[in-house]
Amino acid sequence: MLDARTTFLDAMRLTLVVAAREFTVRIRSRVFIITTVLAVLGIGGYILLQAYVFNKPAVLNVGFVGGAEQLAAPARADMASLGITVTTHKVSTVADGKGEVSSGTLDTLVSGSATAPVLTVQTSADGTLQTVLTDLAREEVLNGLLAQHGIPAADIDRALAATSVQVDTLTKPLSAASVQEIVIGVLVSGTLYISMLVYGQLVAAGVIEEKSNRIVEILLTTVRPWQLLLGKIAGIGLLALAQVAAVAVVGVVMAAATRVVTVPTVGVAVAVGGGVWLVLGYLMYAFAFAAAGSMVSRQEDVSSVSMPVILVLVAAWVITLSVVPYSPSSTATTVLSLIPLMSPLVMPVRIATGDISLWQAVVGVVLAIATIYVLAAVSGRIYRNSVLRMGGRVRLGQALGLRGSAMAGASGASDAPAARDHLM
Repeated sequence: MLDARTTFLDAMRLTLVVAAREFTVRIRSRVFIITTVLAVLGIGGYILLQAYVFNKPAVLNVGFVGGAEQLAAPARADMASLGITVTTHKVSTVADGKGEVSSGTLDTLVSGSATAPVLTVQTSADGTLQTVLTDLAREEVLNGLLAQHGIPAADIDRALAATSVQVDTLTKPLSAASVQEIVIGVLVSGTLYISMLVYGQLVAAGVIEEKSNRIVEILLTTVRPWQLLLGKIAGIGLLALAQVAAVAVVGVVMAAATRVVTVPTVGVAVAVGGGVWLVLGYLMYAFAFAAAGSMVSRQEDVSSVSMPVILVLVAAWVITLSVVPYSPSSTATTVLSLIPLMSPLVMPVRIATGDISLWQAVVGVVLAIATIYVLAAVSGRIYRNSVLRMGGRVRLGQALGLRGSAMAGASGASDAPAARDHLM
């Protein structure tokens, strides 16, 4: 019992050594540093643009002179209800106002009377402001006519206020908060998609690199194939997690500081859910990428051998974008979120929108773990049977150790007796 435990601890120690080597070597590389800096600058720049350019409220500087001054307050209130900020200024004379419009101090000068306002602008008038002032002028005209005929304007206002069009919606419209939740979920899902795609291919490229320069033959004299495979996947996975965490921290801090995101309850749930599904999704696809990489010996073959895995991942992302944002609580979305190879991309959106129950989350995680176990077993077998085969591409049947693999192995394997003995 003690010997078995000691053997297991030794195996784990060797696996951790491989993982630490992968992590420390790659995290110091210029590629990782440059891509991390670019990702941080990209997310930071996007948030700043959203906060100070795209979401910057429109501000109009409007001057009022003479009898038109009584329109200033109601115009400012009506424009504010439409999401447009109006700063009103009292102007001494029409000539002064025109001078300020000409110099750019004022966007618009409103002169004339309350019932017949005149707008002076540089080139063209703001359409919304023109409409609001027209409505206010008509209201002033109407109130004047009512006063002439002895009809109280208050009675007319109450009658008009009680008259409205009723809207019967069959589908509940999305609120601003719901739209934000969906956008956040899609952004997290997209980050996970890019991470799984980039770092999964990095796993495949790393396997091929060690195989092509024959370092793997030396490594396998010390560690077993499953230890080398698991260590490589764990090390690169920690690298992916570190990069995503750096980008996420910058994004969360800047979003909170600029108040681009105003949904307070989304942050923690999305962060935890995103982290969990990054790990599960990465493991699923990394084992597949590693198995694919072990079947060839040249770096130029990494794209072709990884294409089936890439197509599955791309298809999952396309389906996620096509279905989930438009109906995050539908039956189709629920089913997609429970399909293991789809779950890492669909679940973050459902977590962000809150359209997921506890049992669905648990079932999704359990199915993902079961899939990882199966993929690890199959990928480990392919890796063990393919990693020492040099030359041409290894066929899937040979990699799985099916009929004819022994003969193919005898003709295609490299001269590494010590390493081959260690495969057993």
